[in-house]
Amino acid sequence: MLTRRVRRGTSSVATAAGLLLGNARGAGTQGVIPQGAPRDMSRVALRDSTVFPPIITREFRGAWLSPAADGDWPSRAGLSAEQQQRELITLLDRARAIGLNAIIFHVRLSGDALYATPLAPWSAKLTGHQGLNPGYDPLTVVVREAHARGIQVHAWFNPFRASLDGGIRAARNHVTREHPDWVRRYGRQQWIDPGIPKAREAILATVIDVVQRYDIDGVHLDDFFYPYRETRTRYRRVGRGRHRHTIKIVRELDFPDHASWIKYGRKEHWTNRDDWRRHNIDYFVAELYKRVHVAKPWVAVGISPFGIWRPGYPQGIDGLDSFRETYADSRKWLREGWLDYMAPQLYWQVDAAENRFRALDAWWRTQNPMGRHLWPGLYTAGAVGRPAWPFEEIPRQISMLRDSREGSVESNGHIHFRLGSLVANAGPLSGSLGDRLQADSYREPALTPEMAWLEGKPPAPPVAEVNTTDGERLTLKIAAGDSAQVALWVVQTRDADERWKTTILPAGTRELTLPDSSGGTDIVAVSAVDRVGQASTRTVLRLKR
Repeated sequence: MLTRRVRRGTSSVATAAGLLLGNARGAGTQGVIPQGAPRDMSRVALRDSTVFPPIITREFRGAWLSPAADGDWPSRAGLSAEQQQRELITLLDRARAIGLNAIIFHVRLSGDALYATPLAPWSAKLTGHQGLNPGYDPLTVVVREAHARGIQVHAWFNPFRASLDGGIRAARNHVTREHPDWVRRYGRQQWIDPGIPKAREAILATVIDVVQRYDIDGVHLDDFFYPYRETRTRYRRVGRGRHRHTIKIVRELDFPDHASWIKYGRKEHWTNRDDWRRHNIDYFVAELYKRVHVAKPWVAVGISPFGIWRPGYPQGIDGLDSFRETYADSRKWLREGWLDYMAPQLYWQVDAAENRFRALDAWWRTQNPMGRHLWPGLYTAGAVGRPAWPFEEIPRQISMLRDSREGSVESNGHIHFRLGSLVANAGPLSGSLGDRLQADSYREPALTPEMAWLEGKPPAPPVAEVNTTDGERLTLKIAAGDSAQVALWVVQTRDADERWKTTILPAGTRELTLPDSSGGTDIVAVSAVDRVGQASTRTVLRLKR
């Protein structure tokens, strides 16, 4: 049955028949000519199930954003709240223009916070003084402004790092002052001992606090669990007479967790301290994954480990052993499904020694029985550093990753280290790397790949109608088709020459002016995308004069 709907006050109206009354998903072709509309000016929107718009590109296009170590933002500590927010919003505008769809925002560097919380002091990266309120909440701003631009926000934590710089005066509620018994000095830094159960629980609580209070899309950890090995170098004179000479002695420093090993490791009947250390991190990762999804099932958990799990995996690959050095059994986490995506740091050029970039990407994909997403981290800073990588290196890596997954069920994706590298000039004639990606690699917009294992069924097709109010101007109006949380709308329009254009809009957008001319829009397709990337069936409208 056709349903007639009349809107007053417009010169002509086009609607999807029955949609505004909530007709069932997958309905066939329906249409209506509004009553009272001038025949020579009316537009008719027919619900059309015979048109199949192009498949939407799916690719995770992320970038880390951090104030650490010559960071991306703020340009300097101590700027006013207004200046810091302007800089942050400028970066997000640029991220959207380039074609990124996710930001990995550093919220906890070393026992501090870039968000308002009683569980940790404000970061000195904002004001120059730890514990000093910057006058605004950076994470609130990032979530609000990124979502308004259709960009996901993943909150990035360094869970066990307590202090990077001994020169920063710690605030009263910093972990080094509140719980000095949890903290171990190692080299020039201080670390929270992962072997202490209460310390692990406190860190898990800080992460879940962010998940519960902020509308983030993901939780992200990088490669810092136990610290990378420090060494101590000393020189010793040996021999006699003219045979006397100096030798250099380099000794690895072991992490100073003897007290917790005795108190907890041996008490729990562990006989090997390295195995116990890996168990501490395994427990933390597994609990984090479980608790995040209990708090909010749609929030993704991602980890970016060192690119090499162990030397010899795959054969021919040598290098740092993160399994032994940072006690990160990252292969186990992937195999057990204790994360939703992994971003192994493949910080080598494609043609570097041992063919590491290709070989490691291929190897990681063989270690993924749960079918989680693998989106490598790219050393984008290398393309703008000194000495710089070739300017084409990062676009080449992106193309190589896409080619390796073509025809498979694996998702496309990568994360740039870092956002600042995409906007920095690589040379007076070449412009920024972001410009290069915007013009080529990211020419077409992309949705992040779905994580269907996190939620149930996808949202219902959206309610859509097209109105004309001044004869030529077409306005698309969109509403959700059910109660599912909508994160994005995807609008695809086709012109009279059958060329398609895709626009991805944040969920807060409910109206869009469509292009219209004598050869303008003739097909409009709209789909809803939920918080885990699942897309609804498309509502397709055929416009007729």
